[in-house]
Amino acid sequence: MLICHDRIRHPEMLMKSVLVLMSLMLPWQSVWADDTDLLAACQRYLVAGGNPDLLTRETMEVLDTPDRDPVVVNKIVDRLSRSEPVDRQAVTGVMANQSFRHPDLMDRHTGDLLHFYVPQSYKPSQPFGLVIFMHGGGGQTPPEHALHIVTHPDDDPQSIGLQPYLADRPFILAAPSAPVNKNTGARWNVQGADESIADVIRECRFRFNIDGDRVFLGGYSMGGFGAYHLCQRLSDQLAGGFVFSGAWKTMRWQAWTGLPLFLRHGVYDAAPAKQNETAGRPRFTDVFYARAATQRLSELGLPHEYVEDEGNHAIRGAKVAMSRFADWIVTPRRDPFAKRVVAISPRGWNADSDAPSPHCRWITIHKSGDGTIEFDQVQITGPRPAFGESSEDFHKQSFHLSRRAVKAGLVDARIASDNHLVVETQNVRRFSVWLHPAMVDFSRPVNVSVNGQQSQHRIDCRLSTVLESYQRRKDWGLIYQAKVTLTVPSEE
Repeated sequence: MLICHDRIRHPEMLMKSVLVLMSLMLPWQSVWADDTDLLAACQRYLVAGGNPDLLTRETMEVLDTPDRDPVVVNKIVDRLSRSEPVDRQAVTGVMANQSFRHPDLMDRHTGDLLHFYVPQSYKPSQPFGLVIFMHGGGGQTPPEHALHIVTHPDDDPQSIGLQPYLADRPFILAAPSAPVNKNTGARWNVQGADESIADVIRECRFRFNIDGDRVFLGGYSMGGFGAYHLCQRLSDQLAGGFVFSGAWKTMRWQAWTGLPLFLRHGVYDAAPAKQNETAGRPRFTDVFYARAATQRLSELGLPHEYVEDEGNHAIRGAKVAMSRFADWIVTPRRDPFAKRVVAISPRGWNADSDAPSPHCRWITIHKSGDGTIEFDQVQITGPRPAFGESSEDFHKQSFHLSRRAVKAGLVDARIASDNHLVVETQNVRRFSVWLHPAMVDFSRPVNVSVNGQQSQHRIDCRLSTVLESYQRRKDWGLIYQAKVTLTVPSEE
């Protein structure tokens, strides 16, 4: 049988936002009579990082009051989101070597740089989409290198050439520097990279008027490694992902459900060494990776667009792909209330060692079982690709797809019909379903089928649940007003 749990709270780090801290000075009253009092209670919760031990009993009573009016809750959420600090200026063109300015982020990113291209049509009064482009390189690549992503090719011989294609699109192009790690050529895939990109999004929303449902993340080469890794881990914060000349290690492709993907790869990305001419390029990012990704996405019916050209690893000459990419980003939008959600934890570049990734839109995985689920992986036979390899070693290498058992859990949930959810799990023992009036009718019970077992639950809208849903991603666009937590019995 399914077991329904009471709400749980996850204490977080204290928020440092100056504007939120100012709410501490608001006068307290013993009677919470209007929206202003409810707003003050919510602000105190945020200052305390959701830790009930730092809140008064009266505050928790207000936040835990059941059956709040969803309309009133929506108004409070809107006011809370508007209290976020902003410093939006009417700037356009290339903005190079920018430091973080958000008051919560400055100390955390003292050595990091951001570079921007802001189209001439941008005005702070009009929300724009955001394209975050992760640069290539390796462990020694300096933070200034990302500038070549936002420059115009007429002005910069090392420009990747993307800027002209976005000049007439309502998108700001942001190029952050990768997390510092001199011991790896996959710096976007290190522990903490999720938080780094989430901070980039926050910084961009601090500086610019960003539509949170039109954020795209991707990259080139090393940044392409990061795109395959981070887009699936941050899928509920994005409208789409893109990969130019990238590669991946492990993948459960259902993790891309609800997140369209754009891929570009050159047929001659890898090439053998030529005697007395060039050193060639190892198969670190062989075209096989993009072809395999396209094959699996097609088999699963997941939306994607693939451009394969006669080029090599570089993308400056991939003009057809960049033009199609600029057209492709216009349509997708994030849907926090998508009819189908697939949560997998962990998921990413190396699922055996990746950090847990419990959240995806309206699903949170709290506990996985002791078993495993299958992931795709790319296997290489022959000598490992390496700089300086011989042409003979290059031609001995071959690639193929295989399966790999990973200790992970999966929840595949969909809104099947009116107030009816159908959920299938693999190796998951406990998870939550987050609900919103845009998904179900709060005035009636919700029926949940988990692996064929039915249960019915009364929907209870509480401010504490709303704030707990915010704490998962620190994203006011991913807010839910109620939740049901379920335990799946072991099959043993």
